Amino acid sequence: MSLTRIIGVMLILNFAVVAYADNADKLAAAANGAHRSADNIARNVWRHPVATLQFFGIRDDMTVVEIWPGGGGWYTEVLAPYLRDHGKLYAANYDGSTGVAYFRRNEQKFKDKLAANTA
Repeated sequence: MSLTRIIGVMLILNFAVVAYADNADKLAAAANGAHRSADNIARNVWRHPVATLQFFGIRDDMTVVEIWPGGGGWYTEVLAPYLRDHGKLYAANYDGSTGVAYFRRNEQKFKDKLAANTA
């Protein structure tokens, strides 16, 4: 392999490492932001949101569908600020109109959570 190719590969790898680090920093900021409750931030230790989302290859310009965020929206709290500027987040949640009290209660809880924090 020529020196030019080796240097080219090294530059590409360097840019990939920098992009990965920037992504981790932005995810960490979202996972530990003031918009999250102390209880939810404390759960980061066990739920590893930054590592989990990096494993799935998340980028801030993606369109993400979160399936069943429930009433609490734990990952919504991380995904929403991370995707806000360049991506999109859709929450496919419970249908409160089914008459099932659990669905109705958690649908409302999730809507209230979103309304309380529009940042």
